[in-house]
Amino acid sequence: MFILASSLVIPSASFHVSADEKYTQSSSQLSYQLTDAIQVEVKSVLNEPTPDGTRIGAVVRLYNGGDRLIGVPEYEVRVKTQEGLEYIMRPSQANPRNIQPKETVELSYMNVVDRYDVFSLAELSWLDVDEFVYPKEEKRIISVPIGDQEWRGEKANFSDPSKIKKWEDTFTIPVLSDSITYQPVSLSEQNTPDGLMTVVSLLATNVGDKTTTIPDFRMNGKSATKVFTGKRLEQGALTLDPGEKNYIHYAIPVKNKSDLKSLTVLTPEDFVAEDKSHSSFLIGRVTINLEGAASSQRFMSQLAPYELNKPIKFDPLSDLIQPQVEVSMVDLSMSESAGGGFKAVVAKFKMLNKSGGPIQVPYFQTVLTSTSGNKYAGTRQETKVASLIPNISYVIYYSYIVPNTETGEQLAMEILDAKKVEPYNFAVAAFKTKTAAASGDSSSAFYPFHVTLNNWYTESNYNMGKGGSSYSYKLNVDLDIKLQDAVVVDQNFSKMRLEVVDSTNRVMASKVLSFIGDDKIVSGTQTLNFDLDRLENTVTLRMYEIIDTPFGEVRRLIQSWNR
Repeated sequence: MFILASSLVIPSASFHVSADEKYTQSSSQLSYQLTDAIQVEVKSVLNEPTPDGTRIGAVVRLYNGGDRLIGVPEYEVRVKTQEGLEYIMRPSQANPRNIQPKETVELSYMNVVDRYDVFSLAELSWLDVDEFVYPKEEKRIISVPIGDQEWRGEKANFSDPSKIKKWEDTFTIPVLSDSITYQPVSLSEQNTPDGLMTVVSLLATNVGDKTTTIPDFRMNGKSATKVFTGKRLEQGALTLDPGEKNYIHYAIPVKNKSDLKSLTVLTPEDFVAEDKSHSSFLIGRVTINLEGAASSQRFMSQLAPYELNKPIKFDPLSDLIQPQVEVSMVDLSMSESAGGGFKAVVAKFKMLNKSGGPIQVPYFQTVLTSTSGNKYAGTRQETKVASLIPNISYVIYYSYIVPNTETGEQLAMEILDAKKVEPYNFAVAAFKTKTAAASGDSSSAFYPFHVTLNNWYTESNYNMGKGGSSYSYKLNVDLDIKLQDAVVVDQNFSKMRLEVVDSTNRVMASKVLSFIGDDKIVSGTQTLNFDLDRLENTVTLRMYEIIDTPFGEVRRLIQSWNR
């Protein structure tokens, strides 16, 4: 009668939640009967050492199974240690004061005790205390065991095997939602304006039968000695329909992902003191061991080999590439730098607009990974084309600066979305590939241009009585240039370089030819005039593809001919 009367005079407070999935009772959590209509469930228990003593926190859920509004019982909540000591828990000022029918609310309690030794908690109790009699009377309503729920702070480790996961395991966070599963999918190092970050990607799936919002939780990284606080990259709420999937990402400020030994999934809790100040704390829910997760060999072995000029399969959850655009890699070759010191891998991508109208040229980044785990970011060709013309392909290239020791025999190509959450990037496609071997065939080297050398020869004349060089030379090169398919390229596309070399490998003359523009190369004879102070009877013609990179010009020898 007292509880019922109280519920009628206490003003209604703002409730934490009513039918939100976030607080649906979990089958893995035990509920206890607090009153005839109210069930209690312990959500979180904290036992954390701090410079001010030991902080003890508890969060409980009360469920009103009745058919009318009920006030929260004004019981005293205490925590008991395994040694038998009891501490009174102070309620948060944000705790609700009553419960709607069929509603679940959360209540938070906290106390900081002046102890610096290590101790364990055993149970949480609710007591009806009558302060108006002497001596005061206490009646213990219910005691709930909490020893297996105790969390000892950010450096704590789980002893429960069910809360320790492998990298490839799928897991849930029952205290938040039973209907969303999480699958770790990638662990990558990224350079950002805030320094090096390790980015963790999780695939969230709604396996329930109603629309659900991905709940808020945190993720920290742990090395052998340190804890690194991660932050969630997606801003705002992400809602999943039944069966729907989406990614969530966390950035962890660790310089080398190999230093990470595990990830800890934590849920945030809050306590409001009498002075209205907030005390936030985190409760660990799951640990993910990272053994083998960062292995480049494992990453490479999971990828399928790619066949040139075939459509690339993109992540169906990504909206970076529109379905009407077909992207394929048409060439991957390795070139030498003009000045030496490094090599360059060049990848050419073809984009075909299969729709009936213009589509914006998709902007994506790329990265190559070697078997040793080294990553080489691609530099996108500078382009001016903004739209893809219907049923016409557009070809651009990416260049990757690699050390001279790189063979290109086994590489992983990742295509990245760099716009979803700037400045971070996320893979939307990945495959195994290798650079093309030198074939000595110029016909397919300059894709989309088909180049055929029909004939070449040199003529020389002695400059009798003239000062300067004694001999004049004329190089005549008969080329056949054809455009393959319906393809366009930009002004900054790769070019052809022709070199005449003497028997001692010295360059006698050279000429750079462009495939587009006012002075573009066309089928027919190209003539190169030059002078030398000597007569050369044995010369070699070399044909190169040249590409500009941020580190200078790189050239790939296509073919050479002796005469």
